[in-house]
Amino acid sequence: MRSFQSTSLLWLVPSTSLVRASGPILVERATKTPSPSPISIPPSQYWDGDDGPWSSFDLQVGTPIQNVRVFVSTASEDTWVVLPDGCATGDSKCAQNRGGSFNPNTSSTWSQHGYFELSTEETLNMSGQAVWGNDTLGLGIQGSGGPTLQNQIIAAYATEDFYLGIFGLNPSSTNFSQTDQGRPSYLTTLKNQSLIPSLSFGYTAGNQYRLKQVFGSLTLGGYDSSLFAPNPLSFGLAPDSTRNLMVGIQSISSVDQNGTTSNLLPNGIMALVDSTVPQIWLPLEACQAFQKAFRLRFDEQSELYLVDDALHTELQNQNATITFTLGSAASGGQTTNITLPYNSFDLLVTPPTSSVSNSTRYFPLRIAANDTQYTLGRTFLQEAYLTVDWERQNFSISQCVFSENAQQHLVAISSTSALLNSSSNSTSSGNSSSSGKTVGIAVGVTVGVLVILGAVGTYFFLKRRHRPSEKAGTGDKPYEQIGLRFGGKPELGTGIDNQRFEMQGSDPNKSKQEDQAQASAWVNEKANHPGGWPAAAEADGDDTPTAELGSEMLLGQRYHEMYDPSSHQPPVELPADDQPTELRGSLPTATSGKSAASSSRRSANRSSALSSWMKHISLSGRKSQSRPSISNPIQSASSAAPPPPMPSRGPSTQHRSATTSPPSTETLSPVSRHDTFSQGNADASRMLSNDILSPLSPESPEPNRGPFGRRS
Repeated sequence: MRSFQSTSLLWLVPSTSLVRASGPILVERATKTPSPSPISIPPSQYWDGDDGPWSSFDLQVGTPIQNVRVFVSTASEDTWVVLPDGCATGDSKCAQNRGGSFNPNTSSTWSQHGYFELSTEETLNMSGQAVWGNDTLGLGIQGSGGPTLQNQIIAAYATEDFYLGIFGLNPSSTNFSQTDQGRPSYLTTLKNQSLIPSLSFGYTAGNQYRLKQVFGSLTLGGYDSSLFAPNPLSFGLAPDSTRNLMVGIQSISSVDQNGTTSNLLPNGIMALVDSTVPQIWLPLEACQAFQKAFRLRFDEQSELYLVDDALHTELQNQNATITFTLGSAASGGQTTNITLPYNSFDLLVTPPTSSVSNSTRYFPLRIAANDTQYTLGRTFLQEAYLTVDWERQNFSISQCVFSENAQQHLVAISSTSALLNSSSNSTSSGNSSSSGKTVGIAVGVTVGVLVILGAVGTYFFLKRRHRPSEKAGTGDKPYEQIGLRFGGKPELGTGIDNQRFEMQGSDPNKSKQEDQAQASAWVNEKANHPGGWPAAAEADGDDTPTAELGSEMLLGQRYHEMYDPSSHQPPVELPADDQPTELRGSLPTATSGKSAASSSRRSANRSSALSSWMKHISLSGRKSQSRPSISNPIQSASSAAPPPPMPSRGPSTQHRSATTSPPSTETLSPVSRHDTFSQGNADASRMLSNDILSPLSPESPEPNRGPFGRRS
């Protein structure tokens, strides 16, 4: 016993050392991982496009590197580049005008997925086919120090709907099939590799008319606070992932040099902020108001508002300003104003994509066919700075500030996950640092309690182990000791207070004598009451007669009467109607049921119950005599009227007969009008519309759309 206690205490001693050793870890401050800084992507120093010009950005694509210039897209999550096929053979200026081209066949790191549609701007009827794949993609020109990522989604196209390629800022993933798990966007990959602090960006398109030309600005993971005047209005992301950046345009007004004011938007609308497209798309009534205020001429062929030299001079002299009043809704609530000078609308369109023969000035206003086309494009973002925080699902639009001496000031937008971890670590570290002594005291108290409990537990355990058995009776049996040792329940004592009683049993000898007497009486009684007929029924052709008890024909079966003297009731003989006849041509029918008398053998009211039952049987028997007998029930069932024919085409939940024709190989819809419905579904079949199509029915050919389920 002493040896066991010593061992237990020795086991507790090293445990105490371990607890004490863990003390300094609790008060040690957690190491904080530094957050990455936002990345500013330098502009290309080029003004590109056939409807601007616009400030572009450099990309490095493939291996070896092929340099291209693209525009920023706030709607897309992918990168689009122009193929060499986008220019006619021998046109040396086309590739340069379109920002350069990318040839996937010359890239050793290109991995092709297939041909899909460019569907980001399909609501504006701008689309085209592209070859999609993965390749190496870097931001900025070579040697600029911009990030380079492997295995990025790239679409290469030749259509003229998008004169230059784009670099997508949406963090959504891209899927190429239903089973594809989704491939992360460039912005998401930067965040996952801790190259930027969060899924966010700041962007303004730049313009040529301010200062000495102001190039566009793009910051990933934050924004440049030196480029705008902040305002308190914040917009929430719209639930439609293809139209996230929705704002309410509550009013548009213009004021010229003479103080003339014009209302250019009759009613408030909701519009998408999208830098992928250059123009501003508004309702017809708003475009008509613009046309009247600025005396614009709409060209039917190009569907643009073209400006000739005379009108251009007049509009410059008026130098009107156009103010957009924005809010979270089309009306009401907090608002902010973004003001654009006329120079923001003084743009140039060049052939061949705009159906003009030569370079022409135009007013970047487009007539929207419906509310899904209301858009604020790059024209609007020349004077507005857009900051988007995808993680917090909000964004802001602020008036740009232009200053020659402005110094870039990048501000990081922290990730929501980083804030949660920082808050958790700060709370844990603060509590540990301020309560180090308390933790030490708690550890000491805990160790002391464990030592005391260990000693007390050991004492009682050993005492219980050597305690004599308290079980009454024979406590020296091994199985009784095992029951006590492992918690078994002991038996009751043998004293008068613990007696167990049984029900009084019968005498075996007496019971045997009574049974013999009853059997003898049974035989005597049966001799006094013989059965109906000693005749035997046998199969035709059998030479050996079979003797059987007298029987009564009941409902087509013979029941054999047996008398049971133990019921203390006089025997009742079944009435006989006919003499048994010999069956010919078939085997005798064997009954598996008990006789009517034997099934009622143990009834206390056998006589009255049997008499009542026999009256019912007698009536049933007389009725059955007047009916023709059924010699073969199986043949009778098969001779009934056949069921209605089952449908031979289409799916059915009913069983078909083996004689029906094989099912058709034609595939039908469960709700196809060609299916045959049961009577219970007749109403449903009449309600089917003619335009219901089967999920398996061939449909009209349709052009291959963009990557399936692009947004996850």
